[in-house]
Amino acid sequence: MPNFNGAIIVHTLQLLKIPATVRQIVNTISNHTDLPEEDIKKPVKQTLEMGTRLGFLQKMDGRYYLVPMTFENLMSEMKELDLKAKTEAQRPVRKAKKEKKVTKTKSEGKTTKKQIKKPAEESQTSTITMVPSELKMSSKPKAVK
Repeated sequence: MPNFNGAIIVHTLQLLKIPATVRQIVNTISNHTDLPEEDIKKPVKQTLEMGTRLGFLQKMDGRYYLVPMTFENLMSEMKELDLKAKTEAQRPVRKAKKEKKVTKTKSEGKTTKKQIKKPAEESQTSTITMVPSELKMSSKPKAVK
């Protein structure tokens, strides 16, 4: 069982009504699901650690408990996320600087700087190929002898 359902952990903590150790949580889940404790201990522990990192759970003195969540808390978190998204969208996008390459010639021992343009940065110019008038195609095809 590689991924353990976080909802089961939340439900178990609500059922226990007190901060619980990993052993208490595993024991409760095992009793209610008829799964052996050895099989579910590792995924339960991973899920508890992930829940702690994501802020759904808190851990104190080796005991896990649910973070009390109210409607006001949810609304304030949503507003903070909206403000962050708006400020990121309003930031001006900076253009990438051209790379400069420093080269040394053995005979001179001097350094010179060369600018290297990336293909996307090169200006788009059209190339016109001049064709001599003798080779230009006319609208009338020539007869073949």
